[in-house]
Amino acid sequence: MPSVIIQPTAAHTATVIFAHGLGDEGESWKPGELTIPAQLPHVKWIFPDAPEQAVTANFGTRMPSWFDISNLPLQPGQYLNKVFEDDESVKNGVQIIDDLVQAEVKAGIPESRIVVGGFSQGGALALVAGLGGKDWRTKSFGDDSKLAGVVVLSGWMPLREKFKSRISPHAKSIPVLWGHGTADAVIYYKVGEVSVELLQDQLGIVKHDAHDQLGAPGINFRSYERMGHASCKKEMEDLVTFLGTVIPQQTQNL
Repeated sequence: MPSVIIQPTAAHTATVIFAHGLGDEGESWKPGELTIPAQLPHVKWIFPDAPEQAVTANFGTRMPSWFDISNLPLQPGQYLNKVFEDDESVKNGVQIIDDLVQAEVKAGIPESRIVVGGFSQGGALALVAGLGGKDWRTKSFGDDSKLAGVVVLSGWMPLREKFKSRISPHAKSIPVLWGHGTADAVIYYKVGEVSVELLQDQLGIVKHDAHDQLGAPGINFRSYERMGHASCKKEMEDLVTFLGTVIPQQTQNL
C-alpha cells in the first residue's frame, strides 16, 4: 500500500499513522500543519493511501476509500436508525492500518509508542483500528496489543451495533483525542457527539471535560466553533499537546 512518509529529524522513538478521508490521498496531508515535524522531531509520520473501490454513497463511483459507505452526509437521525458501513470492507481497511503498525513494531517501535489517527472516514477507521481487539486487528498480537493513543478528527463510530463485541480489553485505558467542528455539514457535529456518548454509555469509556488534560485514558472531545468539515490551527495545537503527552520525546531508542 503506497504511503507518504515523513522521517523524524531526531532519534526515532514513536510513530503516527494517519488515514485521510474519503476520496483523498495521503499526500494531501503532507504539506499541511498536521505534520508538525519541528515540534515532534522524534516522530515518524505515515500517511497511507486508501485503495480504490466502489462507494455506494457516491453512486458506485470508484475512488480512494477505506471502506464502503452507503450514505453521505451523515446526519444524527440517519446515523441512529441505520448502519451505513460495510463490515467486510471495514475489516479490510483495518488490516491495512494493522499491517503498518506491525511493520513499525518489527522495526523496533513498540505499540505503546504508536498512535493511529485519521480524518473523517479515516477517523472512523482509526477508531476501529485503535480500540478494536483481535476480531478486527487479526494480524496484531491479539488482545495484548495496546496503542499509545487514537486521534479521530471529524469522524464517527462505525458499525456501532458490532463495536462493543469487538473492542480490545484495553480500550478503556487508551487515550483518544476527538476533534469536531460545530459547522460540519458532512459528518454532522451531533454525529460525533452521539458517537462519543455511545462509547461512554455502552462501553464504559470515560469522556473527559473540555478543560481536562489531553492525553488521559478515555476520550477528550474537543469542539471547534464555526469549523466545517476541515481542520483548524487550534485543533492542530491540541493534537501537538496530545501527542506530546502520549508519545513524549525520549533521550534514546526503546
